[in-house]
Amino acid sequence: MGKLLQIRVSAQTYDPREVERRWPGLCALAWPEADMPRGAMREDGTVGVLELVAVLGDEVRFGKVDPAARKALEPLLDGVEAAKARLESALADWKPAEANALSDKLEEALDGLERELPR
Repeated sequence: MGKLLQIRVSAQTYDPREVERRWPGLCALAWPEADMPRGAMREDGTVGVLELVAVLGDEVRFGKVDPAARKALEPLLDGVEAAKARLESALADWKPAEANALSDKLEEALDGLERELPR
């Protein structure tokens, strides 16, 4: 790195609208219409994959979540949060290939959470 330039390896959601299309139940759970806690949303009101994971844990554990949804999701949250942490660690260690593989695992873990949501 130079003295003025900073080089970063990062992950960013390409199309935030796809997050809401792929995981509509999780997004509704993370940002319920009644409360609309927009803390982790982007300025334009969209959400990325990492932002979704950041909010889900607290919302499921401490928010006004249906008890059936809480019971279904709580056992899986640690795995999703661990996948996010491993991805962020790989990025911090400048390991883009590993981070790329971990991004697939994170998305698969979110798919699993979405499937477990009571309908």
